[in-house]
This record gives sequence, C-alpha cells and structure tokens, in this order.
Amino acid sequence: MPINPSRNEEEYFVRQEAERIKALKQEAQEASQRAERQSHFMKCPRCGGDLRVEHYQGIEVERCPDCHGLWFDEGEAQRLVELNASKGVGGVFRSIVEAVRHPTRPKKPTA
Repeated sequence: MPINPSRNEEEYFVRQEAERIKALKQEAQEASQRAERQSHFMKCPRCGGDLRVEHYQGIEVERCPDCHGLWFDEGEAQRLVELNASKGVGGVFRSIVEAVRHPTRPKKPTA
C-alpha cells in the first residue's frame, strides 16, 4: 500500500527546505563579506598598494609607499592636532607633511 503524505506534511517539508536554503544563503553571504574585508586589510584605499606602519610623534600611522597617502585610524589625527595645537593649523599641516617626507620606522625588537 503506497504512503501518500498529507498536505500538511508536504507544507512542513517545503518550509523546512526553504529555511535551510535561506540559512545557507545567509552563511555564504557572510563568508563572502568576510573575504572581501580581508582582501582590503592594510591596503591603500586610494591605489590599492600595501600600507606600511610608521611612527610619528608617538602616533602610529599607515603610509602608502606607492601614492604617498597617509592614513589615520580613529583618534590618531586628533592626537596629532593636540600635540601640535600650540603651532596652529599651519603647524599641524607642517607636521603631517614632515611625517610624509621623513617617516620613522618602528624599531625591530631585539632578541
């Protein structure tokens, strides 16, 4: 005797399959977003070159050796302004230009 599923059973399995597909799509989208973000890590937003970490007046900044862009993380630009407040706005910009022209490399730890 053949077993025929009821309409409720069919609806249940269709709903279960739709939920599984939705979860798989969400997981694939999140993995794609993570991979996209990782591909941009420490890359220059302007030209795509590899950023280098440099120190200037105790502030760690990222600099692109290709296009010479200078990138600040949150709070770093504000800290630079505070350090050079007595020099006025022109002093802040001079400090930034000086940082680009004569960067200091982080010291390598000695073993």
